[in-house]
Amino acid sequence: MGRYPDVRTEWLVLMSDARRLLLMVMYAAWVIIFVYAFVAYARAPYEGPGFPDGLNKPAVYLGWQGVAEMLAVEVFGVVFGWPRGSAVRKLTALPLVVALLHLLAIAGVLLWAGGL
Repeated sequence: MGRYPDVRTEWLVLMSDARRLLLMVMYAAWVIIFVYAFVAYARAPYEGPGFPDGLNKPAVYLGWQGVAEMLAVEVFGVVFGWPRGSAVRKLTALPLVVALLHLLAIAGVLLWAGGL
């Protein structure tokens, strides 16, 4: 007599595969959006409707970086199924660290320019 598979164990394996796929898709989306922010900045027109001269390019860049930073927080939240100290957890901290450094750099530039 063969042993019947445990449904609960199979569900955990499927859940793990689904979470792995979700993590890969979200991480790839973060990389694409993060890089696209620089492309959008380079291709944005200098003047835009409703913006003073020169503020259209930074607005486009910061908008796409904001989307990337929100996705970085979501990528970090997906990883809590993996054990602490694993390579996956360390790798998913990278988008969050980059997002925080990006926010600090923007705040630093605004403080230096006297905008805050």
